Amino acid sequence: MKILEVTLPRVMKFEGGNRQMLNISLHTQFHYLQYGLVKAVDQTKLKIPVTVMNAWDTTIGAQTKLVEQSAASERTAKMLALDNERDNLLDGIFHVISGLKYSPTEATREAALRLEAKLKPYTNLRSRPFEMESVGIRGLEDDMKTKTADIAAVGLTDVLTRLHTVNEEYEKLRTDRRIQTSDEKLPTAQQVRPLTDTAYDVVCQYIQSAYLTATADEDKAMIEQLVDRMNKVVIDIKGNQRQILASRKPKDPSKPKTPKDPQQPKDPKTPDQPKEPKQPEKPKDPKKPGGDGNPDITLPEE
Repeated sequence: MKILEVTLPRVMKFEGGNRQMLNISLHTQFHYLQYGLVKAVDQTKLKIPVTVMNAWDTTIGAQTKLVEQSAASERTAKMLALDNERDNLLDGIFHVISGLKYSPTEATREAALRLEAKLKPYTNLRSRPFEMESVGIRGLEDDMKTKTADIAAVGLTDVLTRLHTVNEEYEKLRTDRRIQTSDEKLPTAQQVRPLTDTAYDVVCQYIQSAYLTATADEDKAMIEQLVDRMNKVVIDIKGNQRQILASRKPKDPSKPKTPKDPQQPKDPKTPDQPKEPKQPEKPKDPKKPGGDGNPDITLPEE
């Protein structure tokens, strides 16, 4: 049998990255790296239209904004943690002062009493709305500027310094979040990601076409190197995704529970002695046919 032999031109193949499974951060990083590789080579050799590269760059930029917006949720969590710390610091300040009113040391006791009187307007500060609490803390700090000696006497200097720092950090995060949410009207990730992937697929088609139509060996070598580097990005990102998934799995899977010992069957009850059957009653005189209003039933003779 004659073996069929054909000669076909070499084509460039791109690794499949299963991009749909990547989280928004990895998905954005994937396209950012690939765009950088493609943009770095001679665009006249690839023959990719400027409009295609611009569209790809635009979608990557939109995704980057979405990643930043995701980080804003982390900012919110940080704000809540700072607010909780503010409340704890305020709680500690009032408890210390309340306790030291009964100090056996006269200087400490007198300092605590003066501070209690000065801080009386702020006793409900912890229960105020977030921004009102921020303003209240700044007012408290202003009132305490003339009480530095008393604050030192009751040992609250470091606590008030920390309260100032936490309050400033909280307000900065709140301001940053307000500015970002008011300035940006972003599309959703579900809208942007397919556009970014489509732009990437179009770019890959142009690269494959450029390789097939290239006549110079150096041009083919340049495109081969580009595709190798792009495939390396795919492999690296897939590795990062596997690490993320592995970190979510429990390190020590729970052991199967030991089956409980089966309970011993209960002893069967001794059956009760059967009762003697009642003697049948003598039949009453049959009623006359039709006397009960029911039709007569006649059985056939055998």
